[in-house]
Amino acid sequence: MKARIGVMSEELIRTRILSIAAGTYQPQENEPKVWFTSLNAVSQILCPDNLELIKLMERERPETLSELAELSGRSLGNLSKTLQTLANKGFIRLERKGKSVKPVALFTDFEIIAGQEFEAPFQALNAA
Repeated sequence: MKARIGVMSEELIRTRILSIAAGTYQPQENEPKVWFTSLNAVSQILCPDNLELIKLMERERPETLSELAELSGRSLGNLSKTLQTLANKGFIRLERKGKSVKPVALFTDFEIIAGQEFEAPFQALNAA
């Protein structure tokens, strides 16, 4: 599945969120669900190591974090921090199963949208 990621200034993201909350803006079906303030911010989270980790999760479907740590060759502490960051952005899900946690990849393909396509309505609101 593909995740659409938007890149827009912090000011425009804030305006968008406030407009949605106020009911003055209805998000379009094709809009990104995850927003970042820069391509650099996107690249820090979706770095090659994290992309490989997401693909590994999809391919191997580990049942626990310990199993994923073993498959990936990463320490559990380092892995847990990375997975929490990916989960907070909505790229993966961490499912509680009793005392263990199962990591699930939600997206393996990513499309980054930057530019005027989604900025125009919020630039107009900021200008008013």
